[in-house]
Amino acid sequence: MHIHAFPADRRRYSAFLRHAHWLSAALVLVAYVSIYGREWWERGTPERILAGQLHTLSGLLLLLLTVPRLLVRFQETPPPIVPAPPLPQRLMAGLAHVALFLYLVVQPLLGLSTLMVSGKGVGFPLIAWRIPGLAVPNESLAKAIKELHEFVGVLFIYVIAAHLLAAIWHWRVRQDNALQRML
Repeated sequence: MHIHAFPADRRRYSAFLRHAHWLSAALVLVAYVSIYGREWWERGTPERILAGQLHTLSGLLLLLLTVPRLLVRFQETPPPIVPAPPLPQRLMAGLAHVALFLYLVVQPLLGLSTLMVSGKGVGFPLIAWRIPGLAVPNESLAKAIKELHEFVGVLFIYVIAAHLLAAIWHWRVRQDNALQRML
């Protein structure tokens, strides 16, 4: 199945990819704010539990959004950047996008794996329904996965910051259309 999602002028990504990009950015922001923000409340309080559940839900939604986003992205040719950047910049941008997409898939899977392997399961905000964890938890494996999830989360703050700075650099310094393709 081939989806023809490009606008006729090919100056921007398809509406689906543009909307999915910005929704992904919002979900990543919710994930970071909720996990760091939960520290404002004491353990066991409803507010802290809600923050943890929002973190998990944003990761799950991010994963569910990223899969179709990748499928569409692989079917479409990106609109060209005008003027075209030099080859080293194109290679760096390609590597950064691969890293970002890997993050959007791997990071939620690590978080969900931590909850499942620990036996806690996945709870959802404002409802009592939850996906149960493993009947026989493996705390040492859960701890190792959690540490990796946290490490990747901190590492990707820098990758996301570099992505934002690159977008601003394209807009203000190179004055090309790289950012406009996603607007």
